[in-house]
Amino acid sequence: MAGTRTLRSLLAFGGLALILSCNGGSGHSGGTGTVQVHLTDAPIDLSTVQSVTVTITGVIVYRGSDTMMPQVDDGGSIALVTHPETFDLLTLTGGATTLLASGEVPAGSYQRIRLDISSATLTYKDGTEAPLKIDSNKVDIPISFHVAVDQTSNMTLDFDAAASVQVNDTAAGTLILRPVVTPVGMGS
Repeated sequence: MAGTRTLRSLLAFGGLALILSCNGGSGHSGGTGTVQVHLTDAPIDLSTVQSVTVTITGVIVYRGSDTMMPQVDDGGSIALVTHPETFDLLTLTGGATTLLASGEVPAGSYQRIRLDISSATLTYKDGTEAPLKIDSNKVDIPISFHVAVDQTSNMTLDFDAAASVQVNDTAAGTLILRPVVTPVGMGS
């Protein structure tokens, strides 16, 4: 992202230099001026952020097959959560975890988990809040796992707040939530 901004800035600076050099020979001899071109890259600094809360309204697991090729079969979906719950992602750092969903499901193979997100908010340390625009309220996490009869399968998903909160360059600094969620641990 920073490389794209740098390239755009260099192209803009090159175009400005070309315009200024062309105007320099146009017969204007009344004086000189100064042009200052500033470049900045201001990513979100989470050190000024108190919390990043997301409200998850659903956690759905999708049945798969025992083959290596994943199936996309929405008929094999099982909802584990059907009511909203809000989580502060910044309280879940340094190895801290919280239970997101639990439920009884048929034994067998599963291929993915879907999170349904209804809202998200960033709160700065000074108390001001910024609602996060959500690009897609459905986040699919490809993860193959097997549930054995009379056994509990545990897994941990990492919802990376720093990677998920982005600034929209085209909408006057609008904050966007583009969830980056990866599986980090599985066990029984």
